[in-house]
Amino acid sequence: MALEFGIFDSIDLGRSAPGAVMHGRLEIAAHAEAIGFDRYHVTEHHGTALSVIPPSLFLAALSQRTSRMRIGTLVYVVPDHEPLRLAEDVATLDQLTRGRFDFGVGRGVSPFELEYFGVAAAESDAILRRSLAAILESYRTGAFTHPTEARPVANLPTLPVQTPHPPLWYASGTPATAARVGAEGHNLVARWEGGALPAIASEFWDAWRAAHGGEPEPRMGAAAGVYVGESDAGAMDRYLTAGHVYWERLTSLWHEHGVTGADHLYEPQDMLDKQNALVGSAATVRDRLAAMLESAEINYFELTTTFGDLSVEEAKASISRLGGVLDDLRGVAAGARMVG
Repeated sequence: MALEFGIFDSIDLGRSAPGAVMHGRLEIAAHAEAIGFDRYHVTEHHGTALSVIPPSLFLAALSQRTSRMRIGTLVYVVPDHEPLRLAEDVATLDQLTRGRFDFGVGRGVSPFELEYFGVAAAESDAILRRSLAAILESYRTGAFTHPTEARPVANLPTLPVQTPHPPLWYASGTPATAARVGAEGHNLVARWEGGALPAIASEFWDAWRAAHGGEPEPRMGAAAGVYVGESDAGAMDRYLTAGHVYWERLTSLWHEHGVTGADHLYEPQDMLDKQNALVGSAATVRDRLAAMLESAEINYFELTTTFGDLSVEEAKASISRLGGVLDDLRGVAAGARMVG
């Protein structure tokens, strides 16, 4: 399967205003499609400037600004949603995109955001599994049955274009999850984490091959923040500034609750040290992405290209520079597969 490139976006506030962020991201996404990116995924956060819009609303708008690129979530925090409504949202988005929707799901990482919806963090994984099973079953039957409560069965007049359902995506860096997702035949994205990803990818593919063999391959992806500048030094200076603004947004809700223990995991320099961020000229970033392809069995890159106080024009310029090396990287990937 050919190497693909996608963009991940939390749609954080940065130093802007919400409306400007929303319109700017629509412009950036359309630009990314024109450059040759294959996917655009957004995440979900509540009660924090880490995200300024619920994903379904943004993706509905984006469905009308794109025609080729697949769009979707990475991830919907499923426990935050009434499952019938989420089933309807996903089906509608798949219709609006004419079958281009990616259905990323997760249980949520912030206990504080889960509390806004009356969900205990300890129960979130069980809720995810129950709700997702009910949603997928409703697409098979055309009727939704609540997974835990005795409610009337609801007919679904709108079903997804893709059958049996839009492809599922997960984000995780644990071997157990990689093996489970691989065995189920779904898509997975993980960060490099200082060299941990190759083993995660091996777990994923071993499980997928044992369970599925010759079926069409899913995506096993590496996630990274990326900023491409005209020079290595200039790119690094801009990344560190914008990355710190993003870090402020990411940690703000945790800090409000007195939690600072995970700060270093997202601090810009730590991201660089673990290769969770790739920064420099187009040639430098190309070489670092190529090295990942040569040392891990991956067929997808999920790249965060807009964050912090980057302007729309800065983000588009970085994406354009990155776009200039996509074909080079596809060639590297094809060579690695032939050698393998």
